[in-house]
Amino acid sequence: MRCAQPDTPFHRQQENNAMPPLLEVQHLTVSFGQVPVVRDLSIQVSQGRTLCLVGESGSGKSMTAFSIMRLVPQPGRIVSGSLLFDGEDLLALDENKMRSRRGRDISMIFQEPMTSLNPVLRIGRQLAEPMEIHQGLSRREAEARAVELMSLVGIPAPARRLNDYPHQFSGGMRQRVMIAMALACSPKLLLADEPTTALDITIQGQILRLLGKLARERDMGVLLITHDLGVVAEAADDVAVMYAGELMEQAPVAAFFDRPLHPYAEGLMACAPLVGNHNSRRLPSIPGMVPLPSELPEGCSFRPRCPYTSEVCRKAPPLRAVDEHHLVRCWRAFS
Repeated sequence: MRCAQPDTPFHRQQENNAMPPLLEVQHLTVSFGQVPVVRDLSIQVSQGRTLCLVGESGSGKSMTAFSIMRLVPQPGRIVSGSLLFDGEDLLALDENKMRSRRGRDISMIFQEPMTSLNPVLRIGRQLAEPMEIHQGLSRREAEARAVELMSLVGIPAPARRLNDYPHQFSGGMRQRVMIAMALACSPKLLLADEPTTALDITIQGQILRLLGKLARERDMGVLLITHDLGVVAEAADDVAVMYAGELMEQAPVAAFFDRPLHPYAEGLMACAPLVGNHNSRRLPSIPGMVPLPSELPEGCSFRPRCPYTSEVCRKAPPLRAVDEHHLVRCWRAFS
């Protein structure tokens, strides 16, 4: 198969589609000291669509989200690339302007609600404050809106629970509060880092459907980080697979589940339990672990774990297009 390589490795808009992507991450590299943890990453998120960023722990998914928020922890730093949000490069903004984007235009649901909520402030105050700051609501208006948001994410007796502290909520309830906080100012872009991890399967489905509904109704772009392919199947419009800081495959969700092309994506699919499968046989696993950023192998970073490895894999493969919307970083896909 002979395929043309795109000039930049992320989905291109159709020529007749005048709507530009809401977020374009272009050639992003993030390093800690001299060690890159995100490497030349390019992805895009469109209005009203959900891009699921998939991969094992240590693949660079959360660091990608922190980079978009300009919250890379020290001593990490963004070495190169651009983060175009609504046509504006977030990396060119001073801290005051970036702070005004966070919470209002770009919100994030963090992975750990235990550490993300202020333990000494009541839940109602934590929900209301961003709306007072970014939307100019009065305290009473903001608290009324906080009640609506808590109801929206399934917290019972929301008016009464406004006066509770975080420690009075279960882990799942705290996660729902985090989701409500992220939605408070009706952001254009929502970054969600494992937002349903602490929730049972029924509530997980409700939250994912809610996020999808809000994305469509509000033309909100969603970058959803997960390691769970069940979440991907439920929520994604598009899928991007990361491994060892690199983008390995990107495709529309239907094409991804129909025909994963990278051996890593294929392995993730094989490891996922199937609903209704009552076979007692153990699920297969991908041998080995994601390499440390400081100990990457020669050539393809997945080579030591790949069942199809060959001599050519000692040379790093480029990210290339199989078709207009399906990209893969693997020599085997083009052999």
